[in-house]
Amino acid sequence: MQKFFLDLYQIRPSQLYLDQSKIDRLEGQFDPMNIRNNMPLPVKKIGGEVFFTDGHTRAYLYDKNKISMIPVYWDEGAMDADLYQVYLKWCREQQVVFISDLGDRILPHDEFVEKWINRCEAEEDKLRKNK
Repeated sequence: MQKFFLDLYQIRPSQLYLDQSKIDRLEGQFDPMNIRNNMPLPVKKIGGEVFFTDGHTRAYLYDKNKISMIPVYWDEGAMDADLYQVYLKWCREQQVVFISDLGDRILPHDEFVEKWINRCEAEEDKLRKNK
């Protein structure tokens, strides 16, 4: 894994909400100021669009602490491009373009599961049936 730095505002979110309980948990463990030693966040690129495949909560905590140059790496894992295209489309439709846009989209854990996790799983099932 080759770590490099990117401007947080050049990376698109690929989810619509954040989980408040995860934010609370990470705030006690994750030090956004320790940039050099923090695990980099995974990103991928489709077309010209760089987006997070994970780490949205940590990205949000960087933003909350006014840190824009963050450690990332190219996520080489298998990706369902069709699924990520849908996630990115949902984000565009809801005007979630920057990680800071998630600041007013923080949900209690149960609501996060209901509104985001369940929606993603339903979309994944739908795409799998259509293949």
